[in-house]
Amino acid sequence: MKKLVFVMAVLVTVASCKKEDKVVGKDKDGKELVVNEKGDTVAKTETQDSLKVETTTAPKIVAVAKGTDGKFAYKYNLEIGKTYPMTLAVKTTHSASDGKQSQKMVSESKKEIDYTVKDFKNGVYTLEVHSKGYSEKMTDPSGKSISYDTNSAKPANKDIAVSWSIYKAMTGKTYTMKVDQKGKVISVDGLDALKSSILNSVKKQVTAEEFKFFTQVINSSLSKEALSSQFEETMNIFPNKTLALNESWSDNQKIDKGPMKGSLSMKRTLTSVEPTNTTITVVGTQNLKGTESQQGMSMSADNNANVDGKILIDTQSGWINKVSLTKKETLKRTIEAQGQKQTMTESVTTVTTVN
Repeated sequence: MKKLVFVMAVLVTVASCKKEDKVVGKDKDGKELVVNEKGDTVAKTETQDSLKVETTTAPKIVAVAKGTDGKFAYKYNLEIGKTYPMTLAVKTTHSASDGKQSQKMVSESKKEIDYTVKDFKNGVYTLEVHSKGYSEKMTDPSGKSISYDTNSAKPANKDIAVSWSIYKAMTGKTYTMKVDQKGKVISVDGLDALKSSILNSVKKQVTAEEFKFFTQVINSSLSKEALSSQFEETMNIFPNKTLALNESWSDNQKIDKGPMKGSLSMKRTLTSVEPTNTTITVVGTQNLKGTESQQGMSMSADNNANVDGKILIDTQSGWINKVSLTKKETLKRTIEAQGQKQTMTESVTTVTTVN
């Protein structure tokens, strides 16, 4: 989304004669009279050479701009009327083992969304969000796969047919989102009609109890809070300060509620700023532990994860050009009861790509 600021060059005109002509009077129209090189008295005229024009070129507006102090500031520079696409793909590989046998499951999803800039006022962009399509594929431990795509026919399998109907109802629909120049969401409108369309599409395919459950899921996933969080996780990247090249900034979170306690940390570094792309590298860690006892049985869990990847931002507009993030997570759970102990280890690798 790109704000265009047109700055017209200032024309400064300085008039001067080719030589110092002596004014000898004025004619009936008030024009000054001079004597030319031939000795004739004529009206004074301005030649092409008598006008000197100085033109100043306005600096090019970019999203990632370098200041006089050498540091870089960031704000969206989106163009009204232009559509900015985003394709979000997620692949998760889940492996589990109890020391005797192991199994692996894989899930893949792809979501296509267009963001069209409708307006820009007072530092806020109005975006029309258009869902273009969604697909998903799941492979179980036996290697059997089921999949669906909203750009294809409705699947015969009832379970995935409902999921297909939900995303199909979203396809082609729009809602409006307002965001500031940092990527922070101000408001989201038009969700009620979208949610009604989705629920109407699945109502006849499920039981009353299932419909109640779907209603809760849709209301939660298509809330302003949920959609704002999803957008900002991808688009609201820069901190509210200028950055030097190779400078890092971190988001740290302490988890002290619930059965699992620990910390989450994400560090980003501005590694390069080129005319086409601005590169940000990402590294993160997650360390959680927890224990619980009930009815003579004790359970403990240890969850560790590492994240690394790269984000490429369009230097001119500030929009995401490419994202590649990999999260590798290990969960170790131990259950002890009646003198026996069983340990289950799970490994989850999630690869997220954008555009």
